[in-house]
Formats: sequence, structure tokens, C-alpha cells
Amino acid sequence: MSSDFQNEDFQIVNKLSKYISNNSQEKIISILKRTKADSKYEKQFIKEENLNLLIDLLQFRNLEIINLTLSLLADMCKVLEIREKVRAPKIAIYTLWIIRNLEGSYNLHCRAVRLIGNLSECSWHAKSFCDQKAVGVLTDILHSKTYTEVHIMTVRAIRNIWNSYKKSRIEILQSGAISKIVTLFVRASKKSESKYVGLKKACLKAMCSFAESLDFECAIQMRGDIDEEGFKCIMEICEEKNDLALKCLFNLSLIAKCRPILGSCGVIERLLLLITNNEKLSWQILAILCHFCREAVNRVQIKSVAGLEIMMALLKNKENEKFHSMILDALVLFEYDEDGIAIMVKNGLLDVLIEKLKLMITAEELQFKNEKGTPKKRSGDSSPYERSDFKYNRTSLGRFSLDYHYDNWSPSSGASTSSSPPSTPPLPLYDCKDFDESAEENYSPVCSDDEWTEKEHSLNFSEKVKSSASKHVKKSTLTLLSILSDSNEPMEKLADPLVITSLSTYIKLTKDPKALQILTKIAKNSAYLVPLIQQGFVFEAQTIYGCKQCLQQLSALAETGGAVGQLSSILLCGTETNKNMTAISIPFLIKAKKNLKYLLSKHSGILLIFRILENPKHILHDNAILSISQLAKLLDIQPHAIDWSELLMETNIEPLDREKCDNLSNSSLVTFILDDGTTVDACRETLCQKSECFAAMLNGKFLEAGKKTMLLKDTSKESLNILLLAANGDTFQNETIEELLDAVLLANKYLMPDVLEILIKISISRLNYNNFSRVWNWTRHHSPHFHVWTHLKTFCLESFLTSRMTRSERLQAFRNFSACKDFKIFLVEVKEMLISSLYLP
Repeated sequence: MSSDFQNEDFQIVNKLSKYISNNSQEKIISILKRTKADSKYEKQFIKEENLNLLIDLLQFRNLEIINLTLSLLADMCKVLEIREKVRAPKIAIYTLWIIRNLEGSYNLHCRAVRLIGNLSECSWHAKSFCDQKAVGVLTDILHSKTYTEVHIMTVRAIRNIWNSYKKSRIEILQSGAISKIVTLFVRASKKSESKYVGLKKACLKAMCSFAESLDFECAIQMRGDIDEEGFKCIMEICEEKNDLALKCLFNLSLIAKCRPILGSCGVIERLLLLITNNEKLSWQILAILCHFCREAVNRVQIKSVAGLEIMMALLKNKENEKFHSMILDALVLFEYDEDGIAIMVKNGLLDVLIEKLKLMITAEELQFKNEKGTPKKRSGDSSPYERSDFKYNRTSLGRFSLDYHYDNWSPSSGASTSSSPPSTPPLPLYDCKDFDESAEENYSPVCSDDEWTEKEHSLNFSEKVKSSASKHVKKSTLTLLSILSDSNEPMEKLADPLVITSLSTYIKLTKDPKALQILTKIAKNSAYLVPLIQQGFVFEAQTIYGCKQCLQQLSALAETGGAVGQLSSILLCGTETNKNMTAISIPFLIKAKKNLKYLLSKHSGILLIFRILENPKHILHDNAILSISQLAKLLDIQPHAIDWSELLMETNIEPLDREKCDNLSNSSLVTFILDDGTTVDACRETLCQKSECFAAMLNGKFLEAGKKTMLLKDTSKESLNILLLAANGDTFQNETIEELLDAVLLANKYLMPDVLEILIKISISRLNYNNFSRVWNWTRHHSPHFHVWTHLKTFCLESFLTSRMTRSERLQAFRNFSACKDFKIFLVEVKEMLISSLYLP
């Protein structure tokens, strides 16, 4: 017989076939042993017909042949390619027949169940075994008194059938196999022998698969027979930092109905101990704890055992930043728990939220900077982790779970089947799909499972958390701030400059309506009115998109009797800084004239404003400028129309005979000689037609009549040129406002009403923030001659105060006034204008 195997080219399959035909059982056993001992012979069985030869051996009534054949097939069927080649119902039929009919052999049953487990890695074979009622057979083995190794292989086989063939799950549930596996698990956990370690691990892996279905009926069987011993045992092993136990507990925590039961088993206290007693925080442990925040009954328990304090400590630790998103999500669920919110605030919640706001601002600024140089991404290119329906909205079964997060939640839409009140917002559950086991598991002939590791998956999870954390942190941060701002009781630090400034900056960057709503709710609380005023929020709000409602809320509060009393008290007794800020803020808050008069006049608020305006270096100088402008609008100060008719003075010149002027001979030039010796040529005929004064001078009885040159005193070349251009109907654009006004004087002086009207209209149209101060200065020098210039001076002040301008334009206009040597006179005139309007009925 030995000589048959000395030739490497010997065809072992042919020999085996021959021995089977001859029913040479000893030779069959010899070949099977040699094949099992030397893997190179196994390759000759890879062909489908050769494998069928082995399968047929399962029909032999020889226990040793069956045993060796089962062992060979089990080894071979660890490979997917081999499993695909043995797709025939007979392998299931033969294997189950062996288990049903051949009792008393430990090795035989162990290898038969191992073969079932390996084949059931394939869904086709899992179905085939189910069709042959394998679930009942395997369940019977679990209930039988057999060797531990057999139980291990049986548990594994049931797990593989459960995972590979979904339709088997109802049968497995109904068979009681899960309950028996949990019983074996509890029993094995209490023993320390090595064989029980393997059984405990096999059961735990199966329980992980069962729990991953998120089926409550499955979870009920996993509770255990007595006093939730299954759940308690899982938690005990979690305390040993067992990854399988953590995964199993995590999956159970995803089942809404299961969480209250787990909470009653003391799981919450043990989770908190695990968190506090371990230097390295496990994301699964923390995620499980966060899931427990979903139910009111568990939230009460978390609060009673200092769980909120522990969660706040984790939030304040930057080393745990990758977990902050899920912690914040969980804290949001305490929205209607005033005591819980108070605990969080006491333990630094607001400080944490401020830090998150700062990070959000930094991220927005960076995104804005990147977008400036990057084309806008198409909507279809967005990351799947940013879609609201990815991972967080569906269970592993593909059905929509009411226990999962959805964006259109409202207090009336809570539909959890747990004990939570319907007004509890849903928690984004943290999925465990990143911890799938490898597709292939290799079991050795001595029935040992490979180690199950999650290191690589944990890294993947961390990366995904990092990539999506910004979105969830942003949402949770704003939601928690919104919760704090809803409180009617004043909350320490909520209206501090750091919070308000951060919120304001974030709104400016994002125009986020939720952040704006938070700011509006803070502004609506009377307790925060004075703090907001004293930090200058009135002026900050004017630079924020959509913040009109904030100012309206503040104004409504400021108009109440108590608030007016507070403001008057600050103006009388407050610090210098608070007095000044309050004074310049009043015009933006108070609308009633009696209150304005009370605060600004009786309590000297307006004097404080102008004291600031006198000092260009004052930190509130710009805001004080805006304040007097706002006050002028409140007092309904408007630039009044100027009656220019009084410019046309009466003269003793005889009326001009227009018919005689029209019949004059061909025009000729007249040259005007000015005070500085420069000359300007003009059309004699045009001047005579436009001006009675020039007609009398050039063609009347005056000495200059008929001369080609004429002296003109107190006249500039620029203003005379403008006058002549206007008389000829020509356009001009580059002239200064002062030159235009000088030309107006000339038109009035030389009785040119048509030209005067044109120049006045042009001069008024040229008034703007850049030249208000120059016109005001010009009128101050000419007002003694004509009263109308006093009106123009007032018109400039009124226009400066109330004309539509941007903030920077108004500030520039004021700086132009402050650069004048008569700046103090300007301030006096503005103050008198405002005070007089303040006292008007």
C-alpha cells in the first residue's frame, strides 16, 4: 500500500474511487488519513466531481470514514471557492442524517456541526440547511448534554445561518436557540476553564449578531431566564474591556424598548464607572451611555448618579474632542429637565458652548477662505456622511426607525416606543456597522475561533466621526444655547460679551437663522437688557444680518417703566463707562419723546453724548456720531427746502428794453479783467440777454458801455467761468462746490435769474457726505451778507444728520467737520438743533 504513495503523480482520487467501488473500507480510511495529513493531496479534490466523491462517503456505515470525511470537507469548505462547488442538497441531507441518527460520538457530531457552520458562510447553503430543518437539529444539540466543543461549533453554526440567510431568523427565534445560547453563555461566564472561555466567546459573538438585527423579540430572549442574567452577564464582561461584550451591549442599546430594561439592570452605573476608572475612553461605552439619554426614566437615573457631571467633565477635556459631538447630542435630550440643565450650567456648560462657538467661527472663516479659490461643489458631490439619511436614519434592516434622528422633528412628533415623553427630541444613534466581522473566519480542526479585533474598524470610525463632527457639534451647540436662552430666569454669563460677540460673529459669517433666533430670545429677556446695553450690543446688532427683531425686542423692553428707571439711574449714578454707553444707546432704544426728553435732557444724556463727540480719540466716538444721527431721525428733523427768492435783490437799474437787445448788431467779445490781473472773454450778446445788469453796463448809459474790456472786482476766474458756462447752457462737472456757490453769488449779483436757478439746482444736487462740512464753512462766511445762506448752513447740518448714508460715509462726514477750525461751533449748532427739537410739542 505504501508503494502507491511513493509516486507524486499518483492520482489519489482515482484510487479512492476504485476503493469505494470495491468497498475496501480500510484502504479508503488509509487514503483519507493521508489526504488529511498532507494538504497537497487535497488539491486533487477541488474539481466538483471529486468533491461529490467525498460527499458520497458520508453515506458509508463506517464511523471512521464518516468522521474523516467530515473533517476533510469541513477544512476544505472554509474556502469560498470550495463552498460554491458543493452546491447540492445532498451534503445538507447527509450531514443532518449523521447528527440525527449517529449518537454517542463526540468527534462525529463536532465535525458535522463544524461542516454546517463553514458551509453556512454561504447564503445558499444556509438556506439549504434551513430547508432540511437544521435549526431544530442544532437547537436540540444545544439542549443536549454533550462536550463543550460541540456546543461551541453548534453556536457558531446557528450564528452563521442567522447572518447568511435572513429568512432563518424567525425560525431561530421560535426554536428557543437564542435563549439556550444565552443560558450557555451565563453558565460559561461563571467558569474559568479554558474550554468554557471558548464557549463564552462563541456565545458572545452569536449574541452580537442577534442584537445587531435590532429586533426587540430577539433582545427579550437575550435577557436570560432569571432576573435579566443575560444582560447583567454581558455588562460584567464589558468591565473586563471585552470588545465583543461592548459590541453586544452597544447593539442592544440601539433597541429603544431594550434601553429601559438595561437601565433597570444597573448598566448605567457600571458604564459611568467604566468611564471614570479608565484612562482611555471607549467610544462604544460613551455611545451606549448617550443612547440611554433617549428615555426619561434613564435620564433620571443618569442625573441621580452624577452622570451629567461626568459627561460635562468629558466635554471640558480636549483630549476627548472626537467624542464631544455625541455627548452634546445626548445633553440636548435634557431640554425639558430644568434640574438637569441647572447641573450642566453649574458644571460649565456655557463655557463649553462658547469654545464650540469659537471653533465653529474658525471653521466658517476657513471655509470662506477656501471657497474664494475653489469652484462651488455640485450638490451631488457632497459626502454621504453629510446626508441626513445616512447611517443615522436607518436600521440594518433598511426600515425607518422612529427611534432614529430625523430633521423635521417637532415636540408633537416623538414616536419612540420607549417610555420617553412624546415631547422628547430623538437622539442620533451611533451605528456599529463600522465593526463588521471579516467575511471569512477560519476555524482550526480543533475547533477554535480566531481572535476578533476592532482596531482597524475603530480607526475608520474615528475618521468618519472627525469628518462629520463639525456638522453635529454645530447643531447641538446651537440647540443647547437655544435651550439656555429659553429660560425665563436669568442665567449667569449667558449675556456676557464673550457669548454675545461669538454669536454675533457666527451670524455674520453664516446668516444662520437658528443662531439669530437665540440672540433674539436673549434680547427678549428683561434681565439681560442692561448687560446688553452696557456691552454696546445696540451698535453691534446694526451690523448683523436680520437683527432688526433683536433691536425691536430691546426697544420694547427699554420703553417699560422699570427699564426707563434703570437707565436714568445709570445716567445719574453709574460708572463713567456705563453712563457713556447708556447715553449713546438711548436713541436706538427709546422711541417715546417724553422718555427721550427725560433721559437725554433732564438726566443730561445728551451732554454725555456731545462730551464724547468732542474727543475724537474716545473709544465710543464713532457710536456717538451714529447716536446723534438716530436721535435726529427720531425727532423728525428733515432738511427743509430753501427759499432762494430772497437772493434776487432789488436794484435801481432801469428795466431793460428786451426788443432793443434782441435787435443788437452782431455780438462781439468783451474781456473782463479780474482783481488778480487775469482775463476772461465773454459773449456780449449772451450777457445782455441773460442779465439786465450786464445789459445796462455794456449797452446802457454806464461808462463801460461799448468798451471791449471791463474791470470786475471781487470775482474769481473759476466762478466767472462757471457763470458763463451756465449762461451759454454748457455742462460742467469738475468744479468744486465752493466754486459753484461763488457762481451762485455772481448770478445773484448780476441779476441773472435763469442762470441763478440752474446753478442753485446744480449746487444742491452736488451736496454729499464729502462736502457738507465745506458748504457749512462757506455759508458761515457769507451768512452775514444774505440770510438765505444761514438756511443753507442749517440745511447742511440737517442733511448730515438725516440723509441716507452708509455708516462709513456718515463717520467720514463727521470727521470732515471735526477737521474744521470751527468744529466746536459745529457741535454747538448741532446740539442746539437737537435740544430745540426735543422740546418741540
